[in-house]
Amino acid sequence: MPTYKAQVLGAALAGLFMTSTAEAASFRVPAEWEPQAAVWMQWPGKYETAMRPAFANIIGSVQRHENVHILTSTLKEQQAAAAFLAKRGLPEKNITWHQIPVDNAWMRDNGPIYLTDGSSTWVQNWAFTGWDGSTGAGYRRDNKVPVHVGALLGVEVEDLSDYVLEKGNLEVNGAGIAMLNWDCQNQRNPGLPKAEHEKILKDALGLTEIIWSHGHHPDDLTTGHIDGSARFVNATTVAIADTGDETETRLADDLEAAGFKVEWYPGDVNWLVGDGYVVAMSELDKAADSDLEARLQRYFPGREVYLVDAWAIADAGGGIHCVTNDQPEF
Repeated sequence: MPTYKAQVLGAALAGLFMTSTAEAASFRVPAEWEPQAAVWMQWPGKYETAMRPAFANIIGSVQRHENVHILTSTLKEQQAAAAFLAKRGLPEKNITWHQIPVDNAWMRDNGPIYLTDGSSTWVQNWAFTGWDGSTGAGYRRDNKVPVHVGALLGVEVEDLSDYVLEKGNLEVNGAGIAMLNWDCQNQRNPGLPKAEHEKILKDALGLTEIIWSHGHHPDDLTTGHIDGSARFVNATTVAIADTGDETETRLADDLEAAGFKVEWYPGDVNWLVGDGYVVAMSELDKAADSDLEARLQRYFPGREVYLVDAWAIADAGGGIHCVTNDQPEF
């Protein structure tokens, strides 16, 4: 297992990515646009059935390019889910089923975070408390999902369950820089000074710099997950949701002051980037979608853009990124 001792990245990696004045670690969290092996999802259970058509739309897009691993709690649920997808015309190609007990369909947050040192890859299991218990559920089974995924992949699982971190509140550029929402981390891990949060996150994730977003909508059960506000589109550019909210404006100012280019995106930034594709939320309007598609093709050149109806997921409080967990290529 790699140690947390800070080291300077090799010249090859340093030449590819923007670095900060701080030392870079010998390991990192890969960016979403890097080579990817698969996407993992947890099938919506009986209390989340409204999201199933949206899941089918996402799966149908992803499976054209890479494997989709889908978790269900039982064989009966797996068979019903497979039948649902088949009725919607999805082929069996690139779908792998796993019977793993789960509590919810939001695998971005309770799923694993992947780390690599360039020669080996492993996963981390941080604490997951069901968004600070805001839904009233315990989510004990979800908290074990990274352990199951690590076993299925045959990789080491690093236990970091003393600290709560939902992957929806972690946005990385692949070069040691991350964005997180402070409100979320502060609520999930109360009593810690910001410096202690930064030490924990930097040491564990190989980060050199953290850019914090502050503020969130009072009705947001995630307490302001960063993937609903801002996304890296490359190592030096961030797309921010153009909502007119003061939180996004302040973040844009901070990013520009730190040397990042900011792009304002007039739609839902909670998209998924994969090998050769991007799946994003459709506005269900031809003109608006044409504009979004052009922007995404500019952000991610060479990738096919799929704009899908996933508004049932938005109605439930999230987006496409929230229900997917991307696995980098080992």
